Amino acid sequence: MMTQLLKGEKMNKAVRLNELRLYINRVRKFKVDDLAKEFNVSRRTILRDLEELSILGVPLISEVGANGGYQVLEEKNLLAVSFTKEETFSIFFALLSLKHFISLPFESEYNSIIKKFYLNLNGKMKDEIDLIKNKIDFKIDNQSKESPLLKELFLAAIANEPLWISYLGVKREIQPLGLFSQYGRWYCPSYCYLRKEFRLFRCDRISEIRSSERIDKIKLKETTLNEIINSLITKKEYELIVELTPEGVEKYKSTVPQNYHISLDDNGYGVVKGSISETEIDFFADFFMQMGEYAKVVEPMELRTEIKNKIMRLSDIYL
Repeated sequence: MMTQLLKGEKMNKAVRLNELRLYINRVRKFKVDDLAKEFNVSRRTILRDLEELSILGVPLISEVGANGGYQVLEEKNLLAVSFTKEETFSIFFALLSLKHFISLPFESEYNSIIKKFYLNLNGKMKDEIDLIKNKIDFKIDNQSKESPLLKELFLAAIANEPLWISYLGVKREIQPLGLFSQYGRWYCPSYCYLRKEFRLFRCDRISEIRSSERIDKIKLKETTLNEIINSLITKKEYELIVELTPEGVEKYKSTVPQNYHISLDDNGYGVVKGSISETEIDFFADFFMQMGEYAKVVEPMELRTEIKNKIMRLSDIYL
């Protein structure tokens, strides 16, 4: 046991706190005097250490009485890992790379991790980390709007659970495969039950999520995320231009999160501009068809053709 090897010599605080975590995680119940003897420090030092561990998130409760002491509540919250100086630098390097994202799947937890990790460093290491923060930075271009539902999408992917989503105001039933970020935008590759194939959904366009009661869900745990991503992101990007009547402008604003720029003239007519991928042609054909005569797709031609094909198929049904 490392504590036995280090007895008789002075542990630095960071090492002692880490060894204290390991020890109390193993014994689960303990007394302050026993810890003081085990770590060859004063009772006051152990009390200060326990207070700091509690601040860092280790769930401790005290028990009164003759047989009282302390008890650890939940093992899952304990960090039983020590890091070298270089490992510590690399962890903060990775954390710094995330700070400019306007949305993260676990944003509050991310901030909590940085705070706890920083508090657990000794004074010299904190000074060096502060130096790192002033020597390196990351900039993320082309960031889209916030994606507030990243956590829910991620947890659904982990649990292999289908969801109902509202995608630009249109309901879709999907089964998320995971998340990935490119050029500051978050994407959720998912199996679309309507089209019976994998589709790429931009997370900032998802405004609502609710659970699906679907029983015949597909098994995605063996599906490789990178393979699906590579097959989807290689699809061509198109420039989107759509002309809206004044009624179309109002309809668009009332049903769709504002993911595209709309320019308006003095008479209230509008033009929507943006970009869409090849995998979204089918979706946007359905979307703009619902707006009827209030919307006219100018570009891309592929979207215009898909809308015409859908109209022809509908007309054949009602012949």
